[in-house]
Amino acid sequence: MRYLFALIFIVTSIIALSATPKYEEAGMVVFENPSDVSNSLIYFALIIGFTVFILLAVRYEKILAAVIYFLTFLSIYYVLLPFTGVLSLIPATIVVLALLKKPHWMVINLAALLLSAGISAIFGISLEPIPVIVLLVILAIYDAISVYKTKHMISLAESVAGLKAPMLFVIPRRGENAYMGVGDVVMPNILIVSAQFYTDSEYFFFIKVSALFSLIGAVIGLLVLLYLIERRGGAHAGLPFVNTGAILGFALSYLL
Repeated sequence: MRYLFALIFIVTSIIALSATPKYEEAGMVVFENPSDVSNSLIYFALIIGFTVFILLAVRYEKILAAVIYFLTFLSIYYVLLPFTGVLSLIPATIVVLALLKKPHWMVINLAALLLSAGISAIFGISLEPIPVIVLLVILAIYDAISVYKTKHMISLAESVAGLKAPMLFVIPRRGENAYMGVGDVVMPNILIVSAQFYTDSEYFFFIKVSALFSLIGAVIGLLVLLYLIERRGGAHAGLPFVNTGAILGFALSYLL
């Protein structure tokens, strides 16, 4: 399980880094001033708002499903827009229909992969490394509190898993399926893309050293998390591990 999730993470990083020039060319930048740390607070507020919405709407399953599938359609459309133009309506429609008709775990993972890579690339070119690091620290703390203290993130994950929406990566097992949140992949990858886009670090083949170290750190953090889950079981907060790994990797690239 741990190696499959690590592979998903690495593939997402490669796709996001490869797609970055297209998003830059299309001008798909979220924030006008990428160095403004307050952008991180805006991003965090949006996450809180969406979380509150899901928790409130969970008792109205049909409404919640309709909203999530509409957002999935919209997200896939914009993620593919720089590559296929208005024709991105077609794959976006196909993916959503596939999720509605037969939500096979491979379809869910494909949609989650597209969303993760696209969102990572878009926000990675929209925020410089310092605001991203601030965001990752805030989210790591929030994730730990929401999983271990209030436990509302566990309720949210269970609700989303029941809808078969591409907000979780799924690995089928003989017992219970294994899940990894899309946020656990997206957040550290935003730093990886930002490091690639904004730093003057040397290249190691196609990737800058700062981005490579961030990627290695995030993967190590993910493997530690997955080892902990396999040993102890239960739900664990992912962002404290992957975000910390990405940040430490980024910092180490400068020290070296």
